[in-house]
Amino acid sequence: MLVAFALKNHACFRDRQELSMEATTTSDDTFAFDTGVRRAPRLHRSSVIYGANGSGKSRLLQGLAYARAFVAGSSKDRHAGEEIDCVPFLFDSESRTQPTTFEVSFIEDGIAFEYGFAVDRHRVHEEWLFAWHPGGRMRTLLERRYDAETDNEEWRFGSSVRGPKELWRASTRPNALLASVAAQLNSESFQPVVTWFQKLIVLPSGDIGPGYTMSVSNDEQGKQRVLDLLRDADISVSDIMMRQEEVSLKELKQHLPPRLLQEFADRGRSTVNSVSTSLLHPVAGTGGREPLDLNEESEGTQRMFSFAGVWLEILENNRVAVVDELDLSLHPLLVAALVRRVNSAGAPGADKRAQLVATVHDVTLLGNTVSRGQVWFTEKDQSSEAARLTPLSDYHPRSKEAVSRGYLGGRYGGVPVIKDG
Repeated sequence: MLVAFALKNHACFRDRQELSMEATTTSDDTFAFDTGVRRAPRLHRSSVIYGANGSGKSRLLQGLAYARAFVAGSSKDRHAGEEIDCVPFLFDSESRTQPTTFEVSFIEDGIAFEYGFAVDRHRVHEEWLFAWHPGGRMRTLLERRYDAETDNEEWRFGSSVRGPKELWRASTRPNALLASVAAQLNSESFQPVVTWFQKLIVLPSGDIGPGYTMSVSNDEQGKQRVLDLLRDADISVSDIMMRQEEVSLKELKQHLPPRLLQEFADRGRSTVNSVSTSLLHPVAGTGGREPLDLNEESEGTQRMFSFAGVWLEILENNRVAVVDELDLSLHPLLVAALVRRVNSAGAPGADKRAQLVATVHDVTLLGNTVSRGQVWFTEKDQSSEAARLTPLSDYHPRSKEAVSRGYLGGRYGGVPVIKDG
């Protein structure tokens, strides 16, 4: 479960900005759920982020994706002395030389954690991990800090941390995270951090393919679940047909990166196994079915098919999903249907605690698909170019205020300033 995410000095965000999923105790069950954890007793099921193009929406989600990749891979994907590919705020002489900071609060196995780190291109400057057990008392698990003036690094482990601490510290390079290294060395204290990030689903804009849905559709039960979701979205499909065939590398030359083609060639491969997917549509008046290759379907149908498997994973396994431009190529009613599946306590699945964070432009969601506590806006300061993130609640909209009209009218910021002529 995601409690909050914050970043500072990343890309277009100069000052610390925080996205919180915490809900009030009076929030409707349709939009929030109880966690059973005192530190964060109630969380929103969804958060939707609006803003003009270039206002920082995508950069915010990319920040969380960056933190995920760094936590999951810093122990093994980076060599000693290799630069860290972080991106500080560049339009300020002071910020561009300061570390970039990421903080994530989450719940894993009934325990609330707060984990964060600060990095520049050369090293990790800070790293910390705190935990709140069911009783509510905070425990410090790790505090790591680098002093640039003395070139010394200070480490402090909490008294509850068990294991070969000196080995973890000696094994952690300056450009790596101790949590990643310790988890790889089977630390029970730090494994929840890596586990939570590994389970986080991040879908960049336009970068979602049909592969996951195809894997879910491999058996009859999985196929039926996908078909049900597509039919609920008013896509008339009677079956899914997949076939595997050998395709020559020559045919794939324009579709695969040169590096991958070279790898196949180095292995002596002239063909690769390819799985193609067709959706079968009913033929009116005949009782027959006509297959249509997935690549020939509309962009909306292709995207909905790609979402199907991911959405089933989110809902059935209480996953946290981060989706950039959820409404890309989708009709507003389909977008609302996807959000409503997460934002509904009555949807299939016991103990339903799936969560969604998405950037959108579709203002129809502001009707009754999302609650006011789930709405956020990004906007850039015209003088400094620094982006900021603001919840709708900060604008104190009236109870009967038409939020979509207020947003488009510029009352909450987050809309482009368009000059006529």
